[in-house]
Amino acid sequence: MNKTFSYTHCNVGVATREVTPPVGIYARSWGAATHDTAEGVHRPFAATAAVFSQIDGEGPTLALVAVDLGWFQHVPDEQQLRAAILERTRLDESSLLINMSHTHSGANVNSQLTDKPGAELIEPYIEHLTEQLGAAILDARETAAPAWITYGTGRCALATNRDLWDESAQRWACGYNPDVPADDTLVVARVTGESGEVQATLFNYACHPTTLAWENTLLSPDYIGAAREVLEQAFGAPALFLHGASGDLAPRDDYVGDTSIADRNGRQLGYAAAAAIESLPPAGTQFVYTGIVPSGANLGAWEYQPCDGAQREASEHLAARVSPVELRRKEDIGVVESATGAAHDSVQEREKALRRRFLAQALGDRPTYTMPLWLWRLGEALLVAVPNEPYSVFQVELRRRLAGTPLLVLGTTNRTMGYLSPEDTYGTALYQEQQSPFAPGCLEQTIEAAAEALEELRP
Repeated sequence: MNKTFSYTHCNVGVATREVTPPVGIYARSWGAATHDTAEGVHRPFAATAAVFSQIDGEGPTLALVAVDLGWFQHVPDEQQLRAAILERTRLDESSLLINMSHTHSGANVNSQLTDKPGAELIEPYIEHLTEQLGAAILDARETAAPAWITYGTGRCALATNRDLWDESAQRWACGYNPDVPADDTLVVARVTGESGEVQATLFNYACHPTTLAWENTLLSPDYIGAAREVLEQAFGAPALFLHGASGDLAPRDDYVGDTSIADRNGRQLGYAAAAAIESLPPAGTQFVYTGIVPSGANLGAWEYQPCDGAQREASEHLAARVSPVELRRKEDIGVVESATGAAHDSVQEREKALRRRFLAQALGDRPTYTMPLWLWRLGEALLVAVPNEPYSVFQVELRRRLAGTPLLVLGTTNRTMGYLSPEDTYGTALYQEQQSPFAPGCLEQTIEAAAEALEELRP
């Protein structure tokens, strides 16, 4: 009788770069904001790269970058950044994941917004990002050494449902709904060197970083900054936040200008992740029942013992693939309706029109959009990354189907076009389904495609 745990045993390297945007850069993320440029910095922005390769020298080299970044509104900006990093690092397309934290208090990294205040800082900042992300990957690869990655699961109540029916307005609002439960799953991983030192921690959680909203004038990683600080102080090693499927999830305390609220939200997540990591076993072990020890009671004794050869072999296998999903598009990109009847020339309506224009450019003229799914096997764990914003049912359903296998689920990875909303939300005038360029059923199609591809990679 024993309690089994899941592992990856491979070469791991980790490196971090600061990527805080410059004060004064164009930083409009909210139509309700009355400012255009960032006036200061709440917390520094980080880009942390973790590089994985098989100990036997075979198989792929995989690079996972967690970066404090909102999104790329102009898709060619992301494509050029990614292409430059792939060329510099010589990685495969399937082997590079740039997971954006999706903070809504960062720079607007759109090189085409040349007429905006602070726009002259955008292109140099994208160049800086490209340089720093590439350098972090190369540094991590250079310092990689054999290590164990140990996986666990915790819970955190930070995320709440944000699809709220406003009875007086007779329409949906995007805000805290106390009556609908939210997915509170928190997946953690600890990277431990062969001599037992903690080299990094990872925490994968789904919750929109929208604590700070239109009243905030500071550049901020939102709650992620304080969460990362808790973990890095607790374990003395870099922490990678991996943003999950948060289309319908956000903090209860949301849409404020007070940075202390963002820090409080972050500590809530950071302490939950630290508790889950503290519960993990020694690296490369299983908990084995050794029998009864007679005492005042008959005591059942357990001890940690090394993994057997079969499990160790399974933990050392890495794989990566890209699986395309052909998604039907809406005939017309939806207009997000205003509850106030805002004038067409209002700041809010101009912002919506601008976003629709860049989305239309990215989609092109085809009736379908080929969306890549990135899928990795990390020893006894799996990872799926999607370049959009799925509702949390995406991760809930995949983890249900793959029960017993640790699964990291990443949204807003490499790029993002819009929401993947459940079919039954279409026609309701929910923000997410109105913003989404994808037709009803695309989320369900993505779940099926991801489940099938993950099952093929499953150890």
